[in-house]
Amino acid sequence: MNMSSTNPYLNVLGQLNLDELNIQQAFDYYRQRYQQSELAQQFVAKSCAIDDDVKEHFSVGYCDRTMGKHIPKARTYEGAAIRGSLQRAGLVRATGHELFRGCVVFPTYHENGSVISAVGYRVGRVRTSDKLVVYWRRPEPNAFVDFGLSFARELIHGQAFH
Repeated sequence: MNMSSTNPYLNVLGQLNLDELNIQQAFDYYRQRYQQSELAQQFVAKSCAIDDDVKEHFSVGYCDRTMGKHIPKARTYEGAAIRGSLQRAGLVRATGHELFRGCVVFPTYHENGSVISAVGYRVGRVRTSDKLVVYWRRPEPNAFVDFGLSFARELIHGQAFH
């Protein structure tokens, strides 16, 4: 059976892997920025809103509004793919602003190592439209699963390849 790259189900699976990779890289970037930010570290140390048991967790991050400068421009194929992936995940808005803009970020990991959710606490200047605490949950891949199941049914019934 020849599965070409035009197979929509395989394209969806490939996109899931790329989205997961981009989500992971975003949180890795936040963690790197936290390690370099004395402001963010002092905020965490002094904050009463953050539980003591998570203050020292290795994965604490800081969204200092610089990630967009390190992603290739949206006009490039790579940049458009990364930005689109982060938008689908809800980490970047269509305007280009990061969801956790100006937040110290505490991600939660699945047992397989992937980031499944995060809570961000706003640091420094807070605009009136900004929430003090920001919540994010990785989108459920139900649509991908449904599409995959329908494709598998077509394969079984010999309807997928005409």
